Amino acid sequence: MNFSNVTLFREYEGHFTVKVGTVLVNEGGDVYEVAKTRVHPNYTSDYSKNDIAIVKLKSPIVFNDKVQPIALETEHVDGDVECVLTGWGYLQYPGTGSDELQEVNLKTVTTIECSRMHNSPYIDETQICTLTKAGEGACRGDSGGPLVADKQIGIVSFGIPCAIGFPDVFTRVSAYKDWIEQNRH
Repeated sequence: MNFSNVTLFREYEGHFTVKVGTVLVNEGGDVYEVAKTRVHPNYTSDYSKNDIAIVKLKSPIVFNDKVQPIALETEHVDGDVECVLTGWGYLQYPGTGSDELQEVNLKTVTTIECSRMHNSPYIDETQICTLTKAGEGACRGDSGGPLVADKQIGIVSFGIPCAIGFPDVFTRVSAYKDWIEQNRH
C-alpha cells in the first residue's frame, strides 16, 4: 500500500467495498461493505515501512466452494521459496489494470540479496522479496495483494516500477503476527 492508499483509507473509511468469489472485476462474486480500517500506527511512506492494514467488514464473509479463508504464515520464510502472487494490476507498465485476476509463480529472495539488488539499506526483515525474471512480478494495481506459499507470506508493497528485473518488495506477514492478532477484532 502506498501513501495514497493510506490516505484513502483514512479519508473514505466506510466507502470501500470488498468483492469475493470471482476472477472477473465486473462480473459475479459477492460484495461486502467496509466498516473500519486500521492502518499500522507506525506506517511510513518512506521506504514503505509497516505497510499493513486490517479491514473490518460490516458483515462477515460467507464462505463456500469459491470463497475460503487462508492461513497467515507465522514463521519466517527465507529465500528460494516458490510462491504465487495474484492481482488485478497492470500487465505491463505503463498500462491499465486487468479485468481478470492474474496469477504468477515467483520465488523469494533473501532480504540481504534484495537489499543489495535495490542498493538500499532500508529493506529489512519486516519485508520479503521475490524475483524470477524480467517481465514477471507485481505491478501498479497489485498493491495490497496476497503472496502465497501454502499460507499467505506477504502483501504487495512496492516495486521499481514493475517486473523490470529488480525484486518486488512485500510486507512480511509473519513479522506482524502479534499486531494482527491484537487488532483483528
